[in-house]
Order: sequence, then C-alpha cells, then structure tokens
Amino acid sequence: MFALLMYLIVSMVTLSQADSGGKDITFTPKNALPVVFSHKRHVIDKGNKCQDCHYQYFLQEGEPYMMNMTKIIKGSFCGRCHNGNKAFDVNDQKSCKRCHGNRTG
Repeated sequence: MFALLMYLIVSMVTLSQADSGGKDITFTPKNALPVVFSHKRHVIDKGNKCQDCHYQYFLQEGEPYMMNMTKIIKGSFCGRCHNGNKAFDVNDQKSCKRCHGNRTG
C-alpha cells in the first residue's frame, strides 16, 4: 500500500513538472552575461519532451557538469539543437543576445 501511495505521489509531481515545463534556470558563465533557460519555452511552446535533453545532454538539477561555449559550439549541450538546423545557430554571433542577457531564455 505504501509503495502504491509513493508511486502516485511521484507520478503526480512528475506530471505537474511536465505540464509546467519545469522552472527557469539561470546559468552565470565567466566573462559573459547570464543565460536564462526557460523550460516553458522549450517544453510547452516548442513541444520538446523532457527526455529529449535529460539524461543524454543535461543531468538533473543539482548534478554538476562542465558546460561552456566551446563545447556548445562543437555540438554538445545546447548545441545539439541550436545548430542552425533544428533551432537558431549558436555559431552565429547575431544569436548571442538570444541567450545571453535575454530574460525569456
């Protein structure tokens, strides 16, 4: 009975996060303006699924990973989609403001 109750609670939390798209995350890189990542924009507005990024390209909250622009430009992390094909290209300097200093992610 306890296991069933725990399963239902975890399912409800997971569904509510999926419905809301999770929370916004602010990355503060060295020598650059902050990047605000919007789960709403990526999940709800663009129709991506959580598993499109988690655990392949991004770990869950609180787990460390080393993300930087060199890796992103080479196609890791955000660069998996932001390559000019699926989404705007991180290699285009005109796109910098779309992430850095943009409060909508």
